[in-house]
Order: sequence, then structure tokens, then C-alpha cells
Amino acid sequence: MKKLLSVAILSGLCVTPILADWDLQGQISAVDPAKKTITLQGMNGVNAVIQILPYTQLKGDDCGAFGNDVYGTFADLTVGKFIEAEVYPANAMAGAQQAPAAGGQFVAKEVEWKCYPRAY
Repeated sequence: MKKLLSVAILSGLCVTPILADWDLQGQISAVDPAKKTITLQGMNGVNAVIQILPYTQLKGDDCGAFGNDVYGTFADLTVGKFIEAEVYPANAMAGAQQAPAAGGQFVAKEVEWKCYPRAY
């Protein structure tokens, strides 16, 4: 019984990094409506392609009446908009155990943008 329990715990610890997600922040530099992807130019100048799926949550923070959040569509993702995306690597289910190389392909779980005015 102890052996079975230790194997279950060990296998759970090995699977957890595969399903890890990251937060990416940056400005949208390109939008591809046909493929439903956006290209995000990160803070360090590295581009990342992010796939938007039908179940991806698109949310405008403080965009509604009285500062409420609003939910958007793919059309709300425009070039120049600064976003924060919660993503995982596109090959996460294929057994990847590390972050993809710079400029890699990601799949978005959630994309959020702020609606208040910028500094300039």
C-alpha cells in the first residue's frame, strides 16, 4: 500500500510542471483573424504568438458601467492594445516539461486588458 501511494504521489509531482501556465504581458503587434492568433511583443522585445480558442476568457478590466468588468470577443483584441495573458505552451499536452523558446507558440486561457486612460 505504501509503495502504491508513493508511486501515485511521485507521478503527480511529475505531471504538475507539464500543466503549468505563465502570465505574459505586452502590446499586441499583430492580429490574424483567420487563424485566431495574436502576436504579443513582450517587454523585452521578444514576440510570442498566442492562439485564442473558443473557450478563452477575454475580459476588459474596469471597462463597464461603474467600473465593472466586461467580457469581450476576438474583435476587441486590436493592434496596440496592452494585455496580460494567462497562457500555457501549445505543446503542453505533448509532454513538454519546460517553457518554449523565445518566440514560441502559446494557447491562452485568459486575456485581460485595462480600459482606463494611459499616462500619455
